[in-house]
Amino acid sequence: MKKIKQAAARLFSMRTALLILSLLIIACIAGSVIPQEEIEAYYRGYYPDTVGAFILLMGLDDVFHCWWFVVLTLFLCVNLLGCNLLRFPLLVRRVQTGFSPERRLAAWDGTPEAVVDGQPERLFARMGFRRVQSGARDGQAYRYAVRRRAGVWGAWLTHLGMLIIIAGFALGQMYTAKYTVYGVPGQTKPVGDTGYALTIDDFRVDLREDETVEQYTARLTLTDTATGERRSGEASVNHPLSLFGMKLYQNSTGWAAQVQIWKGEALLEHAILCAGEHMAVPDLEDLVLAFNAFYPDYVTGADGMPATATSQLNDPAYLYTLYYQGKVLGMNVLRSDERITVEDYSFVFSDPQTYTLIQLKHDPFTWLAGIGGLVMVLALFLAFYLRTEELWAVQQEDSRWAFAGYSQKGGVLFRDALREKAAQLTDREGEKNE
Repeated sequence: MKKIKQAAARLFSMRTALLILSLLIIACIAGSVIPQEEIEAYYRGYYPDTVGAFILLMGLDDVFHCWWFVVLTLFLCVNLLGCNLLRFPLLVRRVQTGFSPERRLAAWDGTPEAVVDGQPERLFARMGFRRVQSGARDGQAYRYAVRRRAGVWGAWLTHLGMLIIIAGFALGQMYTAKYTVYGVPGQTKPVGDTGYALTIDDFRVDLREDETVEQYTARLTLTDTATGERRSGEASVNHPLSLFGMKLYQNSTGWAAQVQIWKGEALLEHAILCAGEHMAVPDLEDLVLAFNAFYPDYVTGADGMPATATSQLNDPAYLYTLYYQGKVLGMNVLRSDERITVEDYSFVFSDPQTYTLIQLKHDPFTWLAGIGGLVMVLALFLAFYLRTEELWAVQQEDSRWAFAGYSQKGGVLFRDALREKAAQLTDREGEKNE
Protein backbone atom coordinates (compact mmCIF):
# COMPACT_ATOMS: atom_id res chain seq x y z
CA MET A 1 0.00 0.00 0.00
CA LYS A 2 2.87 2.34 0.84
CA LYS A 3 4.50 1.73 -2.53
CA ILE A 4 1.21 2.45 -4.29
CA LYS A 5 0.89 5.76 -2.46
CA GLN A 6 4.48 6.67 -3.34
CA ALA A 7 3.91 5.82 -7.01
CA ALA A 8 0.71 7.86 -7.04
CA ALA A 9 2.52 10.80 -5.42
CA ARG A 10 5.20 10.70 -8.14
CA LEU A 11 2.66 10.35 -10.94
CA PHE A 12 0.54 13.22 -9.66
CA SER A 13 3.45 15.49 -8.74
CA MET A 14 4.21 18.90 -10.20
CA ARG A 15 7.58 17.61 -11.44
CA THR A 16 5.84 15.02 -13.60
CA ALA A 17 3.39 17.65 -14.88
CA LEU A 18 6.25 19.99 -15.87
CA LEU A 19 8.06 17.15 -17.67
CA ILE A 20 4.97 16.25 -19.71
CA LEU A 21 4.22 19.91 -20.36
CA SER A 22 7.78 20.44 -21.66
CA LEU A 23 7.40 17.54 -24.10
CA LEU A 24 4.07 18.90 -25.32
CA ILE A 25 5.57 22.36 -25.82
CA ILE A 26 8.39 20.85 -27.91
CA ALA A 27 5.77 18.96 -29.95
CA CYS A 28 3.77 22.17 -30.51
CA ILE A 29 6.91 23.97 -31.67
CA ALA A 30 7.61 21.14 -34.10
CA GLY A 31 4.02 21.35 -35.33
CA SER A 32 4.46 25.07 -35.96
CA VAL A 33 7.80 24.76 -37.78
CA ILE A 34 7.06 21.64 -39.86
CA PRO A 35 4.26 22.02 -42.45
CA GLN A 36 1.36 19.81 -41.41
CA GLU A 37 -0.76 17.29 -43.34
CA GLU A 38 1.24 17.41 -46.58
CA ILE A 39 1.58 14.34 -48.77
CA GLU A 40 4.39 11.88 -48.00
CA ALA A 41 6.34 12.84 -51.12
CA TYR A 42 6.58 16.45 -49.86
CA TYR A 43 8.56 15.49 -46.75
CA ARG A 44 10.78 13.04 -48.61
CA GLY A 45 11.54 15.63 -51.28
CA TYR A 46 11.80 18.84 -49.25
CA TYR A 47 13.89 17.48 -46.35
CA PRO A 48 17.09 15.39 -46.35
CA ASP A 49 16.37 11.66 -46.49
CA THR A 50 17.05 11.01 -42.79
CA VAL A 51 15.07 14.04 -41.60
CA GLY A 52 12.12 13.30 -43.88
CA ALA A 53 12.01 9.67 -42.77
CA PHE A 54 12.17 10.74 -39.10
CA ILE A 55 9.32 13.22 -39.57
CA LEU A 56 7.11 10.53 -41.11
CA LEU A 57 8.14 7.87 -38.57
CA MET A 58 7.34 10.09 -35.56
CA GLY A 59 4.17 11.49 -37.07
CA LEU A 60 5.55 15.04 -37.08
CA ASP A 61 3.69 15.63 -40.34
CA ASP A 62 0.47 15.63 -38.29
CA VAL A 63 1.65 16.30 -34.74
CA PHE A 64 -1.67 17.06 -33.09
CA HIS A 65 -3.23 13.79 -34.24
CA CYS A 66 -0.30 11.38 -33.82
CA TRP A 67 -0.58 8.67 -31.16
CA TRP A 68 2.21 9.87 -28.86
CA PHE A 69 0.86 13.43 -28.71
CA VAL A 70 -2.53 12.04 -27.71
CA VAL A 71 -0.89 9.81 -25.08
CA LEU A 72 1.12 12.71 -23.62
CA THR A 73 -2.02 14.83 -23.47
CA LEU A 74 -3.89 12.05 -21.70
CA PHE A 75 -1.02 11.63 -19.20
CA LEU A 76 -1.04 15.37 -18.47
CA CYS A 77 -4.81 15.31 -17.94
CA VAL A 78 -4.48 12.30 -15.62
CA ASN A 79 -1.69 14.07 -13.73
CA LEU A 80 -3.70 17.26 -13.24
CA LEU A 81 -6.87 15.36 -12.36
CA GLY A 82 -5.05 13.15 -9.85
CA CYS A 83 -3.31 16.15 -8.30
CA ASN A 84 -6.65 17.91 -7.87
CA LEU A 85 -8.37 14.84 -6.46
CA LEU A 86 -5.60 14.30 -3.90
CA ARG A 87 -5.57 17.94 -2.80
CA PHE A 88 -9.34 18.46 -2.70
CA PRO A 89 -10.05 16.84 0.73
CA LEU A 90 -6.98 18.57 2.20
CA LEU A 91 -8.26 21.96 1.06
CA VAL A 92 -11.75 21.24 2.35
CA ARG A 93 -10.32 20.39 5.78
CA ARG A 94 -8.15 23.48 5.71
CA VAL A 95 -11.10 25.75 4.97
CA GLN A 96 -13.22 24.10 7.65
CA THR A 97 -10.70 23.60 10.47
CA GLY A 98 -7.34 24.94 9.33
CA PHE A 99 -7.91 28.52 10.50
CA SER A 100 -7.99 28.74 14.28
CA PRO A 101 -6.41 30.93 16.97
CA GLU A 102 -5.07 27.86 18.80
CA ARG A 103 -3.14 26.76 15.71
CA ARG A 104 -1.70 30.18 15.00
CA LEU A 105 -0.78 31.03 18.59
CA ALA A 106 0.84 27.63 19.10
CA ALA A 107 3.06 28.16 16.05
CA TRP A 108 3.84 31.83 16.83
CA ASP A 109 7.23 32.54 18.41
CA GLY A 110 5.85 35.59 20.21
CA THR A 111 7.71 38.19 18.13
CA PRO A 112 5.26 41.02 17.39
CA GLU A 113 5.07 42.97 14.17
CA ALA A 114 3.36 45.88 15.92
CA VAL A 115 2.31 46.86 19.46
CA VAL A 116 -0.64 49.17 20.20
CA ASP A 117 -2.48 50.54 23.20
CA GLY A 118 -6.21 50.56 23.74
CA GLN A 119 -8.76 48.45 21.95
CA PRO A 120 -7.20 45.98 19.47
CA GLU A 121 -10.41 45.83 17.39
CA ARG A 122 -9.52 49.20 15.89
CA LEU A 123 -6.41 47.85 14.20
CA PHE A 124 -8.32 44.78 13.04
CA ALA A 125 -10.86 47.11 11.39
CA ARG A 126 -8.14 49.20 9.78
CA MET A 127 -6.63 46.05 8.29
CA GLY A 128 -9.98 45.08 6.83
CA PHE A 129 -10.95 42.31 9.28
CA ARG A 130 -14.57 42.41 10.39
CA ARG A 131 -15.19 39.21 12.33
CA VAL A 132 -12.81 39.05 15.30
CA GLN A 133 -12.73 36.14 17.73
CA SER A 134 -11.96 36.75 21.39
CA GLY A 135 -10.57 34.30 23.94
CA ALA A 136 -7.81 33.49 26.37
CA ARG A 137 -4.82 31.14 26.19
CA ASP A 138 -2.39 30.43 29.04
CA GLY A 139 -3.93 33.28 30.98
CA GLN A 140 -3.48 35.79 28.14
CA ALA A 141 -6.36 37.41 26.27
CA TYR A 142 -6.16 37.19 22.49
CA ARG A 143 -7.97 38.34 19.39
CA TYR A 144 -7.96 36.46 16.08
CA ALA A 145 -9.49 37.00 12.63
CA VAL A 146 -9.22 35.51 9.16
CA ARG A 147 -10.52 36.80 5.86
CA ARG A 148 -10.67 35.71 2.22
CA ARG A 149 -10.64 31.98 2.94
CA ALA A 150 -11.71 31.36 -0.64
CA GLY A 151 -8.21 32.39 -1.73
CA VAL A 152 -6.86 28.96 -0.79
CA TRP A 153 -8.72 27.56 -3.81
CA GLY A 154 -6.73 29.69 -6.29
CA ALA A 155 -3.97 27.18 -7.08
CA TRP A 156 -6.43 24.26 -7.12
CA LEU A 157 -8.71 26.03 -9.58
CA THR A 158 -5.71 26.98 -11.72
CA HIS A 159 -4.94 23.29 -12.17
CA LEU A 160 -8.59 22.56 -12.88
CA GLY A 161 -8.81 25.36 -15.47
CA MET A 162 -5.63 24.12 -17.15
CA LEU A 163 -7.05 20.60 -17.24
CA ILE A 164 -10.29 21.78 -18.86
CA ILE A 165 -8.44 23.90 -21.44
CA ILE A 166 -6.13 21.03 -22.37
CA ALA A 167 -9.07 18.65 -22.64
CA GLY A 168 -10.96 21.13 -24.82
CA PHE A 169 -7.93 21.72 -27.04
CA ALA A 170 -7.10 18.02 -27.38
CA LEU A 171 -10.67 16.99 -28.14
CA GLY A 172 -10.96 19.91 -30.55
CA GLN A 173 -7.82 18.82 -32.42
CA MET A 174 -9.12 15.26 -32.67
CA TYR A 175 -12.68 16.06 -33.68
CA THR A 176 -12.43 19.38 -35.53
CA ALA A 177 -13.85 19.10 -39.03
CA LYS A 178 -12.18 21.19 -41.75
CA TYR A 179 -13.61 22.05 -45.15
CA THR A 180 -12.32 24.08 -48.07
CA VAL A 181 -14.47 26.01 -50.53
CA TYR A 182 -13.16 28.25 -53.28
CA GLY A 183 -14.74 30.17 -56.10
CA VAL A 184 -15.61 33.56 -57.55
CA PRO A 185 -18.39 35.98 -56.57
CA GLY A 186 -21.81 34.63 -57.44
CA GLN A 187 -20.92 30.97 -56.99
CA THR A 188 -22.60 28.71 -54.43
CA LYS A 189 -20.87 25.50 -53.43
CA PRO A 190 -21.63 22.72 -50.91
CA VAL A 191 -19.57 22.58 -47.73
CA GLY A 192 -18.49 18.95 -47.68
CA ASP A 193 -21.08 16.69 -46.05
CA THR A 194 -22.29 19.30 -43.57
CA GLY A 195 -25.63 20.07 -45.22
CA TYR A 196 -24.58 23.70 -45.66
CA ALA A 197 -23.90 25.65 -48.86
CA LEU A 198 -21.55 28.62 -49.10
CA THR A 199 -22.28 31.53 -51.42
CA ILE A 200 -19.48 33.94 -52.28
CA ASP A 201 -21.40 37.20 -52.54
CA ASP A 202 -18.38 39.42 -53.13
CA PHE A 203 -14.61 39.40 -52.93
CA ARG A 204 -12.28 42.35 -52.97
CA VAL A 205 -8.57 42.94 -52.74
CA ASP A 206 -7.55 46.17 -51.00
CA LEU A 207 -4.24 47.60 -52.22
CA ARG A 208 -1.87 50.12 -50.71
CA GLU A 209 -0.55 53.09 -52.64
CA ASP A 210 2.44 51.05 -53.82
CA GLU A 211 0.02 48.40 -55.16
CA THR A 212 0.98 45.82 -52.56
CA VAL A 213 -1.92 43.90 -50.98
CA GLU A 214 -3.25 45.31 -47.73
CA GLN A 215 -6.24 43.01 -47.15
CA TYR A 216 -8.44 40.33 -48.72
CA THR A 217 -12.12 40.49 -47.79
CA ALA A 218 -14.92 38.11 -48.78
CA ARG A 219 -18.64 38.72 -48.28
CA LEU A 220 -20.15 35.30 -47.57
CA THR A 221 -23.54 33.70 -47.02
CA LEU A 222 -23.90 30.29 -45.41
CA THR A 223 -27.20 28.47 -45.99
CA ASP A 224 -28.65 25.53 -44.09
CA THR A 225 -29.98 23.53 -47.04
CA ALA A 226 -32.37 21.57 -44.82
CA THR A 227 -34.17 24.59 -43.33
CA GLY A 228 -33.26 27.34 -45.80
CA GLU A 229 -31.90 29.56 -43.00
CA ARG A 230 -29.24 31.97 -44.26
CA ARG A 231 -26.58 33.92 -42.36
CA SER A 232 -24.12 36.39 -43.84
CA GLY A 233 -21.02 38.33 -42.93
CA GLU A 234 -17.48 39.26 -43.96
CA ALA A 235 -14.29 37.27 -43.51
CA SER A 236 -10.83 38.75 -44.02
CA VAL A 237 -7.28 37.74 -43.23
CA ASN A 238 -6.86 37.41 -39.42
CA HIS A 239 -10.57 38.24 -38.98
CA PRO A 240 -12.59 35.01 -39.31
CA LEU A 241 -16.37 34.94 -39.55
CA SER A 242 -18.57 32.80 -37.26
CA LEU A 243 -21.73 31.30 -38.78
CA PHE A 244 -23.76 28.29 -37.60
CA GLY A 245 -21.06 27.29 -35.12
CA MET A 246 -18.35 27.27 -37.79
CA LYS A 247 -15.37 29.58 -38.25
CA LEU A 248 -14.85 30.84 -41.80
CA TYR A 249 -11.29 31.92 -42.61
CA GLN A 250 -10.13 33.94 -45.61
CA ASN A 251 -7.29 31.60 -46.46
CA SER A 252 -5.88 32.51 -49.87
CA THR A 253 -6.72 33.78 -53.30
CA GLY A 254 -5.77 33.25 -56.94
CA TRP A 255 -6.97 33.72 -60.48
CA ALA A 256 -9.92 32.13 -62.25
CA ALA A 257 -11.27 32.41 -65.78
CA GLN A 258 -14.28 31.59 -67.91
CA VAL A 259 -13.58 28.58 -70.13
CA GLN A 260 -15.66 27.65 -73.15
CA ILE A 261 -15.46 24.34 -75.01
CA TRP A 262 -16.77 24.36 -78.58
CA LYS A 263 -17.38 21.57 -81.05
CA GLY A 264 -17.54 23.24 -84.38
CA GLU A 265 -20.10 26.01 -83.94
CA ALA A 266 -21.83 24.36 -80.95
CA LEU A 267 -21.01 25.37 -77.38
CA LEU A 268 -20.52 22.17 -75.37
CA GLU A 269 -19.45 23.53 -71.99
CA HIS A 270 -19.12 26.88 -70.25
CA ALA A 271 -17.54 26.89 -66.77
CA ILE A 272 -15.34 28.84 -64.39
CA LEU A 273 -11.95 27.26 -63.80
CA CYS A 274 -9.56 28.32 -61.05
CA ALA A 275 -5.84 28.07 -61.69
CA GLY A 276 -4.87 24.51 -60.86
CA GLU A 277 -8.18 22.96 -61.94
CA HIS A 278 -9.02 20.95 -65.03
CA MET A 279 -12.10 19.92 -67.01
CA ALA A 280 -12.91 17.13 -69.47
CA VAL A 281 -14.66 17.53 -72.80
CA PRO A 282 -18.30 16.47 -72.25
CA ASP A 283 -18.55 14.02 -75.17
CA LEU A 284 -14.86 13.01 -75.14
CA GLU A 285 -13.78 12.54 -71.52
CA ASP A 286 -10.32 11.31 -72.52
CA LEU A 287 -9.57 14.86 -73.67
CA VAL A 288 -8.81 17.06 -70.64
CA LEU A 289 -7.92 20.75 -70.39
CA ALA A 290 -5.89 21.90 -67.37
CA PHE A 291 -5.65 25.57 -66.39
CA ASN A 292 -2.15 25.79 -64.91
CA ALA A 293 -1.51 29.47 -64.25
CA PHE A 294 -2.57 33.01 -65.11
CA TYR A 295 -0.43 36.05 -65.96
CA PRO A 296 -2.28 39.41 -65.69
CA ASP A 297 0.45 41.36 -67.53
CA TYR A 298 2.20 38.70 -69.60
CA VAL A 299 5.90 38.95 -70.36
CA THR A 300 8.63 36.45 -71.10
CA GLY A 301 11.22 36.31 -68.36
CA ALA A 302 14.98 36.35 -68.80
CA ASP A 303 14.97 32.58 -68.50
CA GLY A 304 12.40 32.30 -71.27
CA MET A 305 9.66 31.29 -68.87
CA PRO A 306 6.29 33.07 -68.70
CA ALA A 307 5.94 35.79 -66.07
CA THR A 308 3.89 38.88 -65.26
CA ALA A 309 5.19 42.43 -65.25
CA THR A 310 2.49 43.84 -62.94
CA SER A 311 -0.64 42.73 -61.15
CA GLN A 312 -2.81 44.79 -63.50
CA LEU A 313 -4.87 43.21 -66.31
CA ASN A 314 -2.88 44.79 -69.10
CA ASP A 315 -2.10 41.74 -71.25
CA PRO A 316 -3.73 38.67 -69.70
CA ALA A 317 -2.46 35.23 -70.67
CA TYR A 318 -3.28 31.69 -69.61
CA LEU A 319 -0.93 28.75 -69.22
CA TYR A 320 -2.71 25.52 -70.16
CA THR A 321 -2.00 21.84 -70.70
CA LEU A 322 -4.02 19.46 -72.86
CA TYR A 323 -4.12 15.76 -72.05
CA TYR A 324 -5.49 12.87 -74.06
CA GLN A 325 -5.82 9.51 -72.33
CA GLY A 326 -3.44 10.75 -69.63
CA LYS A 327 -0.72 11.84 -72.04
CA VAL A 328 0.29 15.44 -72.70
CA LEU A 329 -0.86 16.70 -76.10
CA GLY A 330 0.51 20.19 -75.66
CA MET A 331 1.33 22.98 -73.21
CA ASN A 332 1.46 26.65 -74.05
CA VAL A 333 0.44 30.20 -73.15
CA LEU A 334 -2.82 31.47 -74.60
CA ARG A 335 -3.87 35.11 -74.81
CA SER A 336 -7.47 36.28 -74.54
CA ASP A 337 -8.00 36.66 -78.30
CA GLU A 338 -6.62 33.21 -79.08
CA ARG A 339 -8.08 29.74 -78.95
CA ILE A 340 -6.85 26.16 -78.80
CA THR A 341 -8.08 23.80 -81.50
CA VAL A 342 -7.86 20.01 -81.40
CA GLU A 343 -9.62 18.43 -84.38
CA ASP A 344 -13.27 19.56 -84.04
CA TYR A 345 -12.84 20.94 -80.54
CA SER A 346 -11.71 24.39 -79.53
CA PHE A 347 -11.09 26.03 -76.15
CA VAL A 348 -11.40 29.71 -75.23
CA PHE A 349 -10.31 31.51 -72.06
CA SER A 350 -11.89 34.85 -71.07
CA ASP A 351 -13.01 37.11 -68.22
CA PRO A 352 -10.14 36.64 -65.73
CA GLN A 353 -11.06 37.38 -62.12
CA THR A 354 -9.76 36.65 -58.66
CA TYR A 355 -11.21 33.79 -56.66
CA THR A 356 -11.20 33.35 -52.90
CA LEU A 357 -10.39 30.22 -50.95
CA ILE A 358 -12.36 29.92 -47.72
CA GLN A 359 -11.49 27.41 -45.02
CA LEU A 360 -14.30 26.39 -42.69
CA LYS A 361 -13.67 24.78 -39.31
CA HIS A 362 -16.14 23.29 -36.89
CA ASP A 363 -14.77 22.61 -33.41
CA PRO A 364 -17.44 20.94 -31.23
CA PHE A 365 -15.37 21.50 -28.08
CA THR A 366 -14.76 25.26 -28.27
CA TRP A 367 -17.21 25.71 -25.39
CA LEU A 368 -15.11 23.41 -23.18
CA ALA A 369 -11.97 25.47 -23.75
CA GLY A 370 -14.04 28.60 -23.01
CA ILE A 371 -15.17 27.16 -19.68
CA GLY A 372 -11.54 26.35 -18.87
CA GLY A 373 -10.58 29.95 -19.62
CA LEU A 374 -13.28 31.28 -17.28
CA VAL A 375 -12.13 28.91 -14.53
CA MET A 376 -8.56 30.17 -15.03
CA VAL A 377 -9.69 33.80 -14.72
CA LEU A 378 -11.54 32.94 -11.50
CA ALA A 379 -8.49 31.06 -10.22
CA LEU A 380 -6.17 34.00 -10.88
CA PHE A 381 -8.62 36.33 -9.15
CA LEU A 382 -8.68 34.10 -6.07
CA ALA A 383 -4.92 33.54 -6.06
CA PHE A 384 -3.77 37.13 -6.54
CA TYR A 385 -6.63 39.31 -5.30
CA LEU A 386 -8.42 37.29 -2.63
CA ARG A 387 -5.25 36.46 -0.73
CA THR A 388 -6.04 34.56 2.45
CA GLU A 389 -4.88 36.58 5.46
CA GLU A 390 -4.80 35.97 9.23
CA LEU A 391 -4.28 38.51 11.99
CA TRP A 392 -3.94 37.90 15.73
CA ALA A 393 -3.11 39.89 18.84
CA VAL A 394 -2.13 38.88 22.39
CA GLN A 395 -2.43 41.16 25.43
CA GLN A 396 0.90 41.64 27.18
CA GLU A 397 1.54 42.15 30.90
CA ASP A 398 1.61 45.93 30.45
CA SER A 399 -1.92 45.70 28.91
CA ARG A 400 -0.63 46.58 25.43
CA TRP A 401 -1.50 44.38 22.48
CA ALA A 402 1.15 42.57 20.43
CA PHE A 403 0.08 41.99 16.79
CA ALA A 404 1.30 39.52 14.19
CA GLY A 405 -0.16 38.20 10.96
CA TYR A 406 0.16 35.89 7.99
CA SER A 407 -0.72 36.31 4.32
CA GLN A 408 -0.79 33.47 1.82
CA LYS A 409 0.68 35.75 -0.87
CA GLY A 410 2.65 38.96 -0.35
CA GLY A 411 3.52 38.37 3.30
CA VAL A 412 6.05 41.22 3.38
CA LEU A 413 3.51 43.72 2.04
CA PHE A 414 0.96 42.50 4.57
CA ARG A 415 3.36 42.99 7.49
CA ASP A 416 4.40 46.43 6.19
CA ALA A 417 0.72 47.44 6.02
CA LEU A 418 0.20 46.17 9.56
CA ARG A 419 3.07 48.28 10.91
CA GLU A 420 1.89 51.34 8.98
CA LYS A 421 -1.71 51.05 10.23
CA ALA A 422 -0.50 50.49 13.79
CA ALA A 423 1.72 53.59 13.62
CA GLN A 424 -1.16 55.68 12.27
CA LEU A 425 -3.43 54.44 15.04
CA THR A 426 -0.81 55.20 17.69
CA ASP A 427 -0.26 58.72 16.30
CA ARG A 428 -4.00 59.41 16.30
CA GLU A 429 -4.31 58.21 19.89
CA GLY A 430 -1.40 60.47 20.86
CA GLU A 431 -3.07 63.50 19.23
CA LYS A 432 -6.27 62.81 21.18
CA ASN A 433 -4.40 62.64 24.47
CA GLU A 434 -2.74 65.98 23.77
